[in-house]
Amino acid sequence: MSQPSQTIKRATIGIALLVLLSKGVGFLREVIIAYRFGTGIDYDVYLIAVSVPIALYSLFGYAFTNLFIPNYGYAVSGTDKKSALRALWSDFNLSLIAAAAMTIGIILMAPAIIRMIAPGLSEQHIPEAVMIIRVSSSVVILAVIEAFFRSVLNAEKQFFIPAAGPLLANAVLIGFIVSLSGSISTRAILYGLVLGYLAQVILVSIPFLRMKIVGFFHTRLIQKHSGRFISLAVIILIIEGASQVYSITDRYFASSMDPGIISALGYANLLMMLPVAIFAYALSTAIFPYFSDAFARGDKERCSYLLTRGITVSLLLALPSTMIIWVFSKEIVLLLFHRGAFDLHSVAYTSDLLRYLAISLAGQFILWVMSRAYYAAQKYRILFVHVVVAIAKVILTAIAISYFDYIGLAISSSFSYTIGALLLLSFTGRILARVDVRGILLYVIKVMAASAVGYLVASQIHVWFVADRLGFYELLISLPPAIILSLLVVVLVGYGLNISELRELPGLIYRRSGSGVDKN
Repeated sequence: MSQPSQTIKRATIGIALLVLLSKGVGFLREVIIAYRFGTGIDYDVYLIAVSVPIALYSLFGYAFTNLFIPNYGYAVSGTDKKSALRALWSDFNLSLIAAAAMTIGIILMAPAIIRMIAPGLSEQHIPEAVMIIRVSSSVVILAVIEAFFRSVLNAEKQFFIPAAGPLLANAVLIGFIVSLSGSISTRAILYGLVLGYLAQVILVSIPFLRMKIVGFFHTRLIQKHSGRFISLAVIILIIEGASQVYSITDRYFASSMDPGIISALGYANLLMMLPVAIFAYALSTAIFPYFSDAFARGDKERCSYLLTRGITVSLLLALPSTMIIWVFSKEIVLLLFHRGAFDLHSVAYTSDLLRYLAISLAGQFILWVMSRAYYAAQKYRILFVHVVVAIAKVILTAIAISYFDYIGLAISSSFSYTIGALLLLSFTGRILARVDVRGILLYVIKVMAASAVGYLVASQIHVWFVADRLGFYELLISLPPAIILSLLVVVLVGYGLNISELRELPGLIYRRSGSGVDKN
């Protein structure tokens, strides 16, 4: 195995562990929120109000990361690091001005924005929503600062402190919820959110400042490449903005549904995003700089290898996760959230939505990896596929809720993500690099077969040992072994079907135990 492959694997595992820890703390946060607020109207109002600032936080953070890292990589490959960093400072200055303008716009137009994104929200709750959206708008500026620091660190193959940032943010947020939610209600979440993101920025600034590159800082806004940067930024913001349409669309339609649907959808999305955040984020983050390097060098063979592996590993992680969530959705929600204000009514809403959202996992995994590959190759225009898919999401949601009520919110998302993944895959060979299509199809068949057997076993285990257990301790004893056993069946069947990653597991475990001779 080549050294870059070893590095990618180590980085992916390390980032995955940090994200897993962060998500564990994030789940503790959501458990506390669920205990305190359940799926009540107060939390609905909070989620409606922060939807635009949080969408913009994700939009600016993700979009500018996808600009900063390739630009840094190309600049360094063509000149010295000092010149590359000076060019990047101009990009940062322009990005920061855009974020500040967006923040001011939100503050000034807050009442109109609330009425536009939540037409079903009652007048008595609008003042609170306006206050929340104004305070939370500050996170947009923090997003650009954090993305800049993190991008430079990742481009220098420093992954771990940036990946630990969300862990600190969640810890700060939990502190505010625990200490203040009883007296100031959802405002405790709001203040913890803003200060948590600020703490994250401070954390990533420490290794950034140690790189001693601040001496290259300048306040100049326009350089020779600035016109290209602005045009690409607009393109990427449109593309990534389309991805943020999902949550805003759901909350727009759900604002006219029963109280609690918005909160339940938030909890369901959180649970569904666990495998995405842990595995897809870790894989795409670790592989992105290598994509950038390979495309900058014109190494088509390396590009093809990275693309093929990214797709196959995504499917190996996503399909068994879908199977587990589909079978055990109710029990997962019961174990994690059923306490305090989160009653059985909340459990029913959340578990129903979670089950149908899980269908989107394969599409989301592939979208994460393929989007990073297109960004690394600077093939931005093809990613307007996201705009097409966002439009499809709006149309599908309007249709689906008329037939399936609130479940239609989840169904439309799953179909939209799947459509987007298939469209990106269809352009890969012509635009990026040829992949082993036959090998990928064979891999898909193997993973689907292993997951199907796992589903049959998991369904039977569910009937025998898990179903109808409502108590926390009953589920704590029965659910984790049931999930582990179900996944073990997938691993064993996959091993028998010669799935390469599963075939490598015994050797990896053997080497890690210290019994092998290969210490690389």
